[in-house]
Amino acid sequence: MSDTTLSTPHPAASDAEAARRRLRRQSLLFASLFSLLLFGLSLLLIAWRVEQVLVTLTQDRTDRMVRQLAEDGENAMRLGLTVGDLGFLEAQMARLAQREPSLRMARVASTDGQVVARYGDAALKDAVAPRWDARLLADASAPVAPGKEAREAPVAERTTPTHVLGGTVLLDPAGVPAATVWAVFDPTALRRQARDAGLTVVLRALPLVLVSLAVIWAVLYLWGWQTVRMLQPSLSSAASSSTRERGVPRWALVLLLAGVLAAPLALVGIAREAARPFVTTQIEANADAVLAAMAARIERAVQYGVPLNALNGVDALFTEQLAAAPELSGLSLRDASGQKVAQAGGTGSGTAASDAGGVLERTRALAGTDARMVVSYPADYVDRTLGAMLVDLFLALVISAVLMRELTRGLWRRSLLHPLMEYRAARGWQRFAARVRRRRGHEAGSGAEGTAAAAAQRARALLGWTSASDVATGTAATVSPAAADWGVQMTRLRLAVFLVALSEELLRPFFTVLASEMAGPGSGWSPEMLAGIPVAAFMATFAAAQPMGPWIARRFDIRLSLMLAAIAGAGALAASAWVHEASLLVLLRAIGGAAYGLALILAQTAVVRFTPQAQRARGLTEVATAIVAAGIVGPPFGGMIAGRVGDSFGMVACALAMLLAFAALLRLRLPTVAVNPPAAGSAAARGGWRGYAAVLREPRAMTIILGSAVPARLVAVMVLSIVVPLYMHDIGQPPAVAGRVLLLYFLCYAMTASLMAHWSDAAGERRRFIVAGCVIAGAACLAVPLLGGLWGMAACCALLGAGQATQSPSQIAMVTEVFEKKPPQQRLATPEQAIAAYRLIERLGSVAAPFVTALAILWAGLAGALSVVGLAVALAGAAVWFGLRPVATRATVPGAAA
Repeated sequence: MSDTTLSTPHPAASDAEAARRRLRRQSLLFASLFSLLLFGLSLLLIAWRVEQVLVTLTQDRTDRMVRQLAEDGENAMRLGLTVGDLGFLEAQMARLAQREPSLRMARVASTDGQVVARYGDAALKDAVAPRWDARLLADASAPVAPGKEAREAPVAERTTPTHVLGGTVLLDPAGVPAATVWAVFDPTALRRQARDAGLTVVLRALPLVLVSLAVIWAVLYLWGWQTVRMLQPSLSSAASSSTRERGVPRWALVLLLAGVLAAPLALVGIAREAARPFVTTQIEANADAVLAAMAARIERAVQYGVPLNALNGVDALFTEQLAAAPELSGLSLRDASGQKVAQAGGTGSGTAASDAGGVLERTRALAGTDARMVVSYPADYVDRTLGAMLVDLFLALVISAVLMRELTRGLWRRSLLHPLMEYRAARGWQRFAARVRRRRGHEAGSGAEGTAAAAAQRARALLGWTSASDVATGTAATVSPAAADWGVQMTRLRLAVFLVALSEELLRPFFTVLASEMAGPGSGWSPEMLAGIPVAAFMATFAAAQPMGPWIARRFDIRLSLMLAAIAGAGALAASAWVHEASLLVLLRAIGGAAYGLALILAQTAVVRFTPQAQRARGLTEVATAIVAAGIVGPPFGGMIAGRVGDSFGMVACALAMLLAFAALLRLRLPTVAVNPPAAGSAAARGGWRGYAAVLREPRAMTIILGSAVPARLVAVMVLSIVVPLYMHDIGQPPAVAGRVLLLYFLCYAMTASLMAHWSDAAGERRRFIVAGCVIAGAACLAVPLLGGLWGMAACCALLGAGQATQSPSQIAMVTEVFEKKPPQQRLATPEQAIAAYRLIERLGSVAAPFVTALAILWAGLAGALSVVGLAVALAGAAVWFGLRPVATRATVPGAAA
């Protein structure tokens, strides 16, 4: 193995000291940036999660108030009253406002929009959007599926920048929607509590931030200076006389890194305890609200002269109330002697403290009697509620780390630390490639040496240690300025791709709700149809845009085309926030799908055109991991934005992300000459649809696409979009747990893809990675029937992410290499056309996945369907192994398949 350490004149002591000071400053800069961004973003997500828990507990209480209004109206209509006679509910609204200070307005409106009862701030009379009423009425009018019993209308929850609304439908005696009931609440007090909890976390976590900053600075500086001494051995000999410059023991670095990892975990514990008093207050308020509601009903009966021991149906009433309040464990009515007149659930001793059974109780005296109401809830309910937050708080740290990496990537690449880290990594891959060459007997994977030499030269140039004599004597590595600049441009391109993908991932938590509330072209359109058609339009135009990418790239500037796509996508997203017609939303989503598809295929075309073949897998992985990073970051922040300001403003936030991508593209400067262009006059140079036909006729390319890419897409859509939600529902897990399980796929993909891309480039052998990915994906599908339950599905998602990260970089790189390694005059398709055809055909797996999944589930059930698909994917991998057997005439080409 040749050493990439370059022979240069020894730097003077002043130069070495200047390099040390520069490294120290940059280490401090990035330590500060990393610490502040990591903890700042984490605190933002933690504060939002605390607020979300508080709002959820409050909405449990306010939803019961809305249902109580609807029930009072329904009971009145059973006695013969009409919708126009429900004005008496205003007095009930006033009583509810006394019990719930956050209630600002409540109103009951008939199906034709006429308000029959209203209480509260008149300025909020238009706070309820007409489309929300229409969605409530449409849901209530939908026919009940065969075999299912009709249930009471659920309470719908909506958010505006200043208020939280809850609404439901009031049914007449025949079960037909007669009116809608809405209540508007002010979340200011809850948000203030969340801010107070966040401030407490900030003050308690400040020492952790400072400690983390110091540790990260020490690690970066000491590690960086050690790498500098590897580049210039003379510094090591000069440092031997100074104890201040001795190397750092490895155990000390491990200890420092352990401290950095422990600090965020301590932050999670701090946040949990900071939220405890506020969560306790909300649970107690929920218990008091139930006491007040039940006590009011019993007091009215007593006022009418009914003795307590003659009350009928109280046990059933209590049981119904407990079913609507899962945080409570028992309700009881007790007389003056403490005897239980009526009871539902389990109750304690009747004191305000915890009894031997671990139950906390709240009591309320009944007016006009010596009796009292007692409500109980488990003493550990607060702990269980906070315990459920722990996973979310930890995920907030992971999401913050991913976002921090994307936002600081450009600044990192311009620093001295980046080439130093790249040099160390390249030396490791260089040693690995040397072992591969010794084992295989040829020079595959030689790109690692060039990467190490390029990183060494960049580091020396930044240090000012490369002199003219180095170039004259040939001791300096010769790296093309264009190749060096492409790394910077690749970082800018990745940031643009991340922001483009983020614009779509942000809307994932709320778009279907927004679309389902649009006005359809006719009365026969269900909310599910209204939600599904815009998604189908987006996917159709997204797929149709793939072949257009190479055509546009040949005729127009790629950077300008990317900018126009970003502007079109931003305009479509912004306009979607204000439309109310389903047809307009479908049109806008179709435009957005075309813009999104063009942006991604143009970015991949740029990577294929300007990235050397030896680094092709790594370059394409940059695009893929940027999209995956957006998938990790987008949904939590999208849910946070929609939860604070509503879904319309959430669409505006998506448009802003696309505009940020446009701003990132303004600084993009792509090379003017491709790395390996087709020969002038060849069929590939002329382009056109004949190139795509050539891809379809190429056996090796179609083996990769049909044997690996399409099955991979099919199993990913099947598991992530269909099987996980259904399976988790079947085993009784809530949607929040299903979301955490899905996140494992993206995390494992993000952590594995870059490693596998480097490994594939260093080994120069793609076939084994493609087949290994298919085998791992097959094993992922078998994990569910073998392990079962939550852990089986978690293993399935994690293994599937690792498997797809293993095969994806290699299969997409090999598709382009099939045509690129041919002589220029014999190329019938460009690598850009190959990747466009690959992406288009790959989408067939997305289209076929719902149908294949439905048939497989009907035939073998959920677990059996996964087993069948897993075995099919593994067999497809075996077919790829034989279909991509080495060809003698191609075996000497670097980067050959096998």
